[in-house]
Amino acid sequence: MNSVEAELAKLRLTIEQAIKEFEILDERISSEDQRSDNDPVFFSGKVDHADLIVRAEKYLHWGRLKSRILDTGNGLFANSCWNMCLDVYICDLKDQRVTVSAIAHSSGIPMTTAMRYINLMVEQGLLTKTPNSEDNRMIFVSVSADCSEKIEQLLLSAPF
Repeated sequence: MNSVEAELAKLRLTIEQAIKEFEILDERISSEDQRSDNDPVFFSGKVDHADLIVRAEKYLHWGRLKSRILDTGNGLFANSCWNMCLDVYICDLKDQRVTVSAIAHSSGIPMTTAMRYINLMVEQGLLTKTPNSEDNRMIFVSVSADCSEKIEQLLLSAPF
């Protein structure tokens, strides 16, 4: 098998996996009660952190899968800020401290771009930075309380 055939086989496998993911999501959406246009957009009530973690991880996985399959290297299908924010939110819910550089690295975009986006989200009050008292070179990042509430509402109102 030459390299072109190997690449085609790899691409076919990726597309088949994406189709399976789409089918699973379609089944979930159709099996849940469909929300009418008159229903309120946001959920209110007791929130289960475990459910929020599962929902957030699904959306993060979905976003990365979408980007990996549809993106042709130009970033049109990437939601870098949303994915970074969601990644930090998940870490916060799991009581895991995460550094600015770790989030920037995991974003899959150039480090300078990721750092610029993180700084913009801090300026807009979505994220907060906290220096590590044991190592001044390390800075931790977390979502603000306001951002956390907004993400929670989005996750609870979404079809997952």
